[in-house]
Amino acid sequence: MEGVPKEQKWNFEWALFFGIWVGVLIALPALFMGIMKSREKKEIAHNQSFEIATIDGVEEKYHTKTGTMYLRFHYHYQHKNRLFRDNVDYKYKRYFVEFTRDKRELIKHKKFPVILSSKDPSKHQILIFWSDFSKYNLPFPDSLKWSEKLFYNR
Repeated sequence: MEGVPKEQKWNFEWALFFGIWVGVLIALPALFMGIMKSREKKEIAHNQSFEIATIDGVEEKYHTKTGTMYLRFHYHYQHKNRLFRDNVDYKYKRYFVEFTRDKRELIKHKKFPVILSSKDPSKHQILIFWSDFSKYNLPFPDSLKWSEKLFYNR
Protein backbone atom coordinates (compact mmCIF):
# COMPACT_ATOMS: atom_id res chain seq x y z
CA MET A 1 0.00 0.00 0.00
CA GLU A 2 2.74 2.39 -1.00
CA GLY A 3 1.71 5.89 -1.79
CA VAL A 4 -1.50 5.66 0.28
CA PRO A 5 -1.79 8.34 2.96
CA LYS A 6 -1.41 6.98 6.48
CA GLU A 7 -4.98 8.06 7.52
CA GLN A 8 -6.59 6.14 4.65
CA LYS A 9 -4.42 3.10 5.33
CA TRP A 10 -5.50 3.23 8.98
CA ASN A 11 -9.21 3.46 8.01
CA PHE A 12 -8.85 0.58 5.57
CA GLU A 13 -7.19 -1.65 8.19
CA TRP A 14 -9.95 -0.93 10.74
CA ALA A 15 -12.68 -1.58 8.15
CA LEU A 16 -11.01 -4.85 7.21
CA PHE A 17 -10.66 -5.82 10.89
CA PHE A 18 -14.34 -5.11 11.66
CA GLY A 19 -15.48 -6.73 8.42
CA ILE A 20 -13.70 -9.96 9.29
CA TRP A 21 -15.14 -10.02 12.84
CA VAL A 22 -18.68 -9.31 11.61
CA GLY A 23 -18.31 -12.21 9.16
CA VAL A 24 -17.08 -14.49 11.94
CA LEU A 25 -19.94 -13.48 14.26
CA ILE A 26 -22.48 -14.22 11.54
CA ALA A 27 -20.89 -17.57 10.62
CA LEU A 28 -20.59 -18.91 14.18
CA PRO A 29 -24.33 -19.31 14.89
CA ALA A 30 -24.85 -21.01 11.51
CA LEU A 31 -21.97 -23.38 12.25
CA PHE A 32 -23.32 -24.09 15.74
CA MET A 33 -26.81 -24.86 14.39
CA GLY A 34 -25.34 -27.18 11.75
CA ILE A 35 -23.35 -29.09 14.36
CA MET A 36 -26.38 -29.44 16.66
CA LYS A 37 -28.57 -30.69 13.81
CA SER A 38 -25.91 -33.23 12.84
CA ARG A 39 -25.65 -34.47 16.45
CA GLU A 40 -29.42 -34.80 16.67
CA LYS A 41 -29.53 -36.79 13.43
CA LYS A 42 -26.77 -39.12 14.68
CA GLU A 43 -28.59 -39.66 17.98
CA ILE A 44 -31.85 -40.45 16.19
CA ALA A 45 -30.10 -42.86 13.81
CA HIS A 46 -28.20 -44.58 16.63
CA ASN A 47 -31.19 -44.95 19.02
CA GLN A 48 -33.93 -45.14 16.44
CA SER A 49 -37.48 -45.96 17.28
CA PHE A 50 -40.61 -45.42 15.19
CA GLU A 51 -44.05 -44.03 15.92
CA ILE A 52 -46.95 -42.88 13.78
CA ALA A 53 -47.71 -39.17 13.46
CA THR A 54 -51.05 -37.69 12.47
CA ILE A 55 -51.18 -34.50 10.40
CA ASP A 56 -53.29 -31.88 12.19
CA GLY A 57 -53.20 -29.26 9.46
CA VAL A 58 -51.18 -27.50 6.79
CA GLU A 59 -50.72 -23.76 6.48
CA GLU A 60 -48.92 -21.47 4.06
CA LYS A 61 -46.08 -19.46 5.53
CA TYR A 62 -44.30 -16.67 3.75
CA HIS A 63 -40.85 -15.89 5.12
CA THR A 64 -40.42 -12.18 4.48
CA LYS A 65 -36.64 -12.17 5.03
CA THR A 66 -35.97 -14.71 2.29
CA GLY A 67 -39.06 -14.11 0.18
CA THR A 68 -39.74 -17.84 0.20
CA MET A 69 -43.09 -19.61 0.42
CA TYR A 70 -43.27 -22.58 2.79
CA LEU A 71 -45.93 -25.05 3.77
CA ARG A 72 -45.97 -25.80 7.48
CA PHE A 73 -47.22 -29.26 8.43
CA HIS A 74 -48.57 -29.45 12.00
CA TYR A 75 -48.58 -32.95 13.48
CA HIS A 76 -48.65 -34.94 16.70
CA TYR A 77 -47.49 -38.36 17.83
CA GLN A 78 -47.47 -40.37 21.01
CA HIS A 79 -44.56 -42.21 22.60
CA LYS A 80 -44.86 -44.11 25.88
CA ASN A 81 -48.14 -42.35 26.74
CA ARG A 82 -46.65 -38.88 26.15
CA LEU A 83 -48.11 -36.65 23.48
CA PHE A 84 -45.71 -34.64 21.32
CA ARG A 85 -46.82 -31.82 19.00
CA ASP A 86 -44.58 -30.19 16.44
CA ASN A 87 -44.45 -28.75 12.93
CA VAL A 88 -42.10 -28.89 9.99
CA ASP A 89 -41.62 -26.47 7.08
CA TYR A 90 -41.04 -27.45 3.47
CA LYS A 91 -40.21 -25.05 0.65
CA TYR A 92 -43.25 -24.73 -1.57
CA LYS A 93 -41.52 -24.73 -4.96
CA ARG A 94 -39.21 -27.59 -4.10
CA TYR A 95 -41.81 -30.14 -3.05
CA PHE A 96 -45.25 -29.22 -4.28
CA VAL A 97 -46.99 -28.86 -7.60
CA GLU A 98 -50.40 -27.21 -7.45
CA PHE A 99 -50.89 -28.10 -3.78
CA THR A 100 -54.24 -26.34 -3.47
CA ARG A 101 -56.33 -25.67 -0.38
CA ASP A 102 -58.51 -28.68 -1.25
CA LYS A 103 -55.48 -30.94 -1.24
CA ARG A 104 -54.38 -29.48 2.10
CA GLU A 105 -57.70 -30.59 3.55
CA LEU A 106 -57.15 -34.11 2.14
CA ILE A 107 -53.84 -34.45 3.98
CA LYS A 108 -55.42 -33.71 7.38
CA HIS A 109 -55.64 -36.77 9.64
CA LYS A 110 -53.31 -38.77 7.37
CA LYS A 111 -50.65 -40.85 9.09
CA PHE A 112 -46.90 -40.71 8.49
CA PRO A 113 -43.99 -42.41 10.28
CA VAL A 114 -41.80 -40.56 12.73
CA ILE A 115 -38.26 -41.65 13.46
CA LEU A 116 -37.16 -40.67 16.94
CA SER A 117 -34.50 -41.25 19.53
CA SER A 118 -35.56 -43.85 22.08
CA LYS A 119 -33.48 -41.98 24.66
CA ASP A 120 -35.03 -38.57 23.95
CA PRO A 121 -38.31 -38.79 21.99
CA SER A 122 -38.41 -35.02 21.55
CA LYS A 123 -35.58 -35.49 19.03
CA HIS A 124 -37.44 -36.72 16.01
CA GLN A 125 -38.10 -36.30 12.30
CA ILE A 126 -41.43 -36.88 10.57
CA LEU A 127 -40.96 -38.83 7.34
CA ILE A 128 -43.25 -37.48 4.63
CA PHE A 129 -41.18 -37.26 1.43
CA TRP A 130 -38.58 -39.42 -0.30
CA SER A 131 -35.88 -37.01 0.87
CA ASP A 132 -36.90 -37.47 4.52
CA PHE A 133 -36.51 -41.24 4.22
CA SER A 134 -33.20 -40.98 2.35
CA LYS A 135 -31.64 -38.88 5.15
CA TYR A 136 -31.83 -41.99 7.34
CA ASN A 137 -31.14 -44.52 4.54
CA LEU A 138 -34.69 -45.87 4.77
CA PRO A 139 -36.70 -47.09 1.78
CA PHE A 140 -39.82 -45.15 0.84
CA PRO A 141 -42.72 -47.44 1.84
CA ASP A 142 -45.35 -48.62 -0.62
CA SER A 143 -48.02 -47.60 1.88
CA LEU A 144 -47.18 -43.93 1.15
CA LYS A 145 -47.32 -44.15 -2.66
CA TRP A 146 -50.69 -42.33 -2.54
CA SER A 147 -48.86 -39.21 -1.31
CA GLU A 148 -46.94 -38.86 -4.59
CA LYS A 149 -50.16 -38.26 -6.47
CA LEU A 150 -51.35 -35.75 -3.89
CA PHE A 151 -48.08 -33.79 -3.68
CA TYR A 152 -46.63 -34.13 -7.16
CA ASN A 153 -49.66 -34.83 -9.39
CA ARG A 154 -48.09 -38.16 -10.43
